[in-house]
Amino acid sequence: MKEKFVLLITFLIFGLNTSYAQKSKTIEKLEFENYELKVIFFDPYENLVSENREFKNLDSLKQGEIWNKYLLNNAIYDFQLIQKKKIVKHYILRGNSSKGIYPKDLTRNNVYLLDIVNHKKNTNFFRFSDYSNMIDKTIDKFSFYGTLFENMELLKDNDGELGKNLFGRFRLKIPYSTIQNNVMTLIGFDLFGEIETEWIANNTEEFKNSFFDYQEKIDQYFKIERIKKTYVRTYDQNGEIQNEYPRLNTDEDIKSYIGKMNRIGDVVSLPFFKSTDKAILIEKDSLGSKYKVEITNNEPIEKYLENIVVVKKSTGEIENITATLLIHGSSIDKGDYVERENYIAYFKTFKDLRLPYKILFSPLTDEKFEKPRIEIELDYLFHRK
Repeated sequence: MKEKFVLLITFLIFGLNTSYAQKSKTIEKLEFENYELKVIFFDPYENLVSENREFKNLDSLKQGEIWNKYLLNNAIYDFQLIQKKKIVKHYILRGNSSKGIYPKDLTRNNVYLLDIVNHKKNTNFFRFSDYSNMIDKTIDKFSFYGTLFENMELLKDNDGELGKNLFGRFRLKIPYSTIQNNVMTLIGFDLFGEIETEWIANNTEEFKNSFFDYQEKIDQYFKIERIKKTYVRTYDQNGEIQNEYPRLNTDEDIKSYIGKMNRIGDVVSLPFFKSTDKAILIEKDSLGSKYKVEITNNEPIEKYLENIVVVKKSTGEIENITATLLIHGSSIDKGDYVERENYIAYFKTFKDLRLPYKILFSPLTDEKFEKPRIEIELDYLFHRK
């Protein structure tokens, strides 16, 4: 009886351990400054076939679906930072479960994130659920793309090739040197400098507000490029334009600004409101309705806009957003100061989205925007998923 009990306990312990086991190998060890770096590769194919015994027997279409889902939901590399022979930090490259993998446009498959996590004993850093509440920062700005990795055992005879036909289609291989360069650059910024804010992933779920329907609808596109033509103007005593300074610039993807509005230009071009921000009806007639917006814990909006009013047509479409614009400055004489101007963003329909097409800034005395100091014209290029 005692032997059976010991055997049962051993079986249970072994079962618990193997349920969390992962196939991994050390592919590199580096030394720099006062640190060591140990790079662990969690071979996605080896781990997948270990977890899903039937995978090899499935048809290629089903294999492709399972492979894509696995990549988007699992860790691939763990760059372990070591100091004085102790692990202090993990830089974990994993798939981004909020994205999709495209079978035809291979260059769209930049679907990876990097979690920066302080080390903690008895934590399985292969499992996102085990370390998710310990993440310091997540980086979502990577330029590499592909759905295979050079270090995979499956590709050991694939040297010099761009990729391989696997799971029903051709797949690009990501060279390890590309991943290493990207991650090492971020490690350097993390340790010896500062990671730029726009590289850090934010929780976009906080910015789902059905009153501003463009915030939800833009997600149906892979990306939306924005073209901005800005005119800065001065006027003479007769109210005629005296000087005009035009400039043209583009934003690669307006989706990337959700939750990352760090500059005044980011906010005014397309304000993103949180789910906690409330629109309160103040006027309504047969032509439409007017709402004031109460902001709650939305720092970018609170920093640059106040007295926000939204006008909607009778159809419920946004016609314009007006506000008082807060312009922050600093000087030797004044110290830190804030100047105020009138702001209005006019909306129209692009594709199936209501987006700003014209934005005006004017002095507080120019309530009708007859002599705008700045005029911004906007257009967009839409890339479907």
